Amino acid sequence: MPIDEPKYKFVRSLVAGAPEGSGIYALWEDDEMIYIGRANGMTIKGALLRHIEQGHCPCTTRATHYSWELSLRPATREFEVLQAFEARHQRLPRCNEEAA
Repeated sequence: MPIDEPKYKFVRSLVAGAPEGSGIYALWEDDEMIYIGRANGMTIKGALLRHIEQGHCPCTTRATHYSWELSLRPATREFEVLQAFEARHQRLPRCNEEAA
């Protein structure tokens, strides 16, 4: 079950338009999904800004695009998307593997 939202360039000006709600997001390096995360106690916008401002994980600094999905149960949805990714690719997204 992929994140069905379109991809946006991963730059501060476009992240500023990300949702102020809870949910999950994906970071992409060109066409490769490199990280799946959830907004933990913050908004999707806040979580994405944290990646830009604080370099949440060195691996995600290579992200070129992002996508998102609103969810009332972001932890459950993140788990579902990670499981689906792993079933399809026999691995987690590479930045999730590095963060583990």
